[in-house]
Amino acid sequence: MPLARYTPPMRTAFAHQSEEELFAEILRRRAMREEYRTALGELVGRWREPARTVVRRIQGSYMRGAPEEADDVFQEAVGKLIARGLDQFRGLSEHNAGKAASPKTFFLRIVKHVAIDRYRRSREELDATPPGADDQSPEHTPHEVAQAIAHAQRKAEREEAIEEYWIAFERLRREHPNEAQAWDLYHHQDVEDHAQVARLLQISVANSYKRVSRAHAWLKLYLLERRGEEEWS
Repeated sequence: MPLARYTPPMRTAFAHQSEEELFAEILRRRAMREEYRTALGELVGRWREPARTVVRRIQGSYMRGAPEEADDVFQEAVGKLIARGLDQFRGLSEHNAGKAASPKTFFLRIVKHVAIDRYRRSREELDATPPGADDQSPEHTPHEVAQAIAHAQRKAEREEAIEEYWIAFERLRREHPNEAQAWDLYHHQDVEDHAQVARLLQISVANSYKRVSRAHAWLKLYLLERRGEEEWS
């Protein structure tokens, strides 16, 4: 049965509840086979703007997409939350054993994966050249050829930089796990601010700032070291 598209809810009886209370109520109603879509509409409505922010970040990373597509990604993520996410949510963080997970962070992770899948497919489709296309394509001016070469070089450099970054981050996780944990929450998991990072890690806000700052310094050092090794190799 196809899922109905999300529409912004009117003011509901659930508006006074916190996100955690509302999410718990949704799970309870669903388990009891009671109507829960109104409560879910209230909840995801609160997450609409943060979801758009996540989509814009992914669009920027892949250099794909238009602003209006954020709503399509949001709708798809809501569908996945209803179809599978509510059953998969266990209330525990994937990155901090024994600690509570945020329903909002859980949903924004779904949004992020939907957006990544969408724009990764888009990039692969554009990068693919149909058989025989070279025989049918028109002649290009030297300027157009130069532009195409420059674009390909920039793309290759971006992909290489991304690969280098993830290698550096894996090293950070091995050598400085506390800093990597804070960096991952703040930069990869779309946690909104240091106050939320501090709450999830059960540390002070000042320590959150320090860990993220140290992580940035270590990553910068790792990248510089790697590039220095490549220059001498």
